[in-house]
Amino acid sequence: MDMLSNFLSFEKPMGEVLTKFLFYVGIIFIVLWGLRTEWHWIMYFDNDWDRALWGVIWTPIATILRLLALRVGAELALSVLRLDKTKA
Repeated sequence: MDMLSNFLSFEKPMGEVLTKFLFYVGIIFIVLWGLRTEWHWIMYFDNDWDRALWGVIWTPIATILRLLALRVGAELALSVLRLDKTKA
């Protein structure tokens, strides 16, 4: 019960913990999106070879760019949360 009350306490800010949690959940969703899209383009080779090839090439690049954008967003959120601590 002590562990549960520690998480439900309003004495310490939850912004950093929530940001890190959402960052890791975002990584999982982006990687799953990348794998699903890559599988889609691999299965699409029977219909249109050229378009499927570009899809297979572009999907890892798009996944890396999305992970980079997620990282930048998470760092911005953490820096805004740390600005509040430096003023006190």
